[in-house]
Amino acid sequence: MAETTESRESLAAIFERHAEEEGKILAQYRALAEDLGDSPTRFLIKLILTEEELHHELLRATAKWLREHPAAEGRPIPPGGSADELLRRTEQLQSHETDTIEACRRLRVDLSGTGGELLASVLDVMTMDSEKHHRLLTTVRKMIQG
Repeated sequence: MAETTESRESLAAIFERHAEEEGKILAQYRALAEDLGDSPTRFLIKLILTEEELHHELLRATAKWLREHPAAEGRPIPPGGSADELLRRTEQLQSHETDTIEACRRLRVDLSGTGGELLASVLDVMTMDSEKHHRLLTTVRKMIQG
């Protein structure tokens, strides 16, 4: 058991070190956004900055979770929770993410040839985000199902 705790602590420390490094990058993105003024390129850098801030928080939250939860996987649903209801809601959210992916892809095709590189890139990123959400919900679903 001590070995597992040590390995989780080591992993948590790695996440925290990476978060500290990310903090330095955040400052660079902020400075670049400032230097770009009120331009379309600033809009894109601000989108990246928002995601980098979230990434930074995810690293810190993961380190904290590793330290606070000694078991690799915990109980996937609370005592008294309805697995069927939680699965239904998870699948509903997955369906929403699938709809969003399809809508972004359709809109991306509609934009092709219009020279809308900025909007095309934003739609690509939105598609990737929804694919990421769908992937995480797949894990939630599998964990609930046991």
